[in-house]
Amino acid sequence: MPSPKTVNLSVFINEHMEAILQEWESFARSIMPSPSAIDKKTLRDHALQMLMTIVADMETLQTSTERAEKSKGHALQNDMDTPAETHAIERVRLGFSIVQLVAEYRALRASVLRLWAMESKKGSYTEPDEITRFNEAIDQALTESVARYHKLVFP
Repeated sequence: MPSPKTVNLSVFINEHMEAILQEWESFARSIMPSPSAIDKKTLRDHALQMLMTIVADMETLQTSTERAEKSKGHALQNDMDTPAETHAIERVRLGFSIVQLVAEYRALRASVLRLWAMESKKGSYTEPDEITRFNEAIDQALTESVARYHKLVFP
């Protein structure tokens, strides 16, 4: 019996980007602070860039020391805003609460893992380490967004 085809989680995200973005958009629309008509582009604002950053992070080789440091919030940073920070700025502008902002990340994590699990039932699988890397990358983006949100709302 042939072994199942291996599908890396980062590859899965790239290959299913539109489905993931649609789920993001639907969820964002469901929690909008006001019933005003916000277009698709605004709802998705930086989701694509955030997912691309997450995928790049997952595909970056790391030593065990680098992973340990990163998991403690000691990741290398530069002076440019990350997509997650820019996303927080936009959500503050739209009137999202911090709870709604965090909920978007919870929904993003759940959507990716649910869609991947559905695909996995077709015979593909991934290493648990990839799911850990995905969760760490989501947590990094969430931390960046919350920090920027807090800085803007509580200067």
